[in-house]
Amino acid sequence: MQPPIKLFDWPASPFSLKVRAILEYKRLDYARVPILAPANFREIRRRGKIGKAPALEIDGRLFVDSTDIAYELESRFPDPAIIPSSPRERGVCHAIEEWSDESLYFVNLYYQWSDPEGRRMVPKVFGSGLFGYAAYRFYLRRVLNQTRGQGTARKPPAHVLSDLQRHLAAIEALIEPGPFLLGDRPFLCDFALIGQLVYLRRTPLGARQLEEHSAIKAFVGA
Repeated sequence: MQPPIKLFDWPASPFSLKVRAILEYKRLDYARVPILAPANFREIRRRGKIGKAPALEIDGRLFVDSTDIAYELESRFPDPAIIPSSPRERGVCHAIEEWSDESLYFVNLYYQWSDPEGRRMVPKVFGSGLFGYAAYRFYLRRVLNQTRGQGTARKPPAHVLSDLQRHLAAIEALIEPGPFLLGDRPFLCDFALIGQLVYLRRTPLGARQLEEHSAIKAFVGA
């Protein structure tokens, strides 16, 4: 019998999307718990120490990083597998996942939180209440500090756009012939990349750039 799974979720997060997609691919039942509800937000900050989504509770244990969550799910529910069996493919999968989560992610953050078109959309996600406004201001400071410290937000807009276009050209090359990055079935790298691409597609500039890449649009819909 499957143990109860509780996902502390922020629907807009590319990492939450990544974990939800893995749970659904593995056909696991789970309950979604909104992290922006005040009590849930406090619980995740208290138990997870880093106060971010997604967080997944299973058998009373809490896992707070999307990659750690993915490996925990793989160890408990190995079929269908999301980690390749071949050592070389495992290495490629790891490299693409890390690139998606730690490099492409910051360009996406820039277009959602720093770019004026994208930033106008963000407060709506947090709602109109006092807690939602406070959470928005908290995350705005955190994200702007992160993107500046990492370096993306210190670049002029034309430089960030050039970075994004190189990323998209690389993605288009990686996904051909498809349908997935390593062949005919998805692995962890696919879930990580799709989460970032869906997040990018929600931003005005990101959506316009993706219109120029038919293979990426097919991959996201695969």
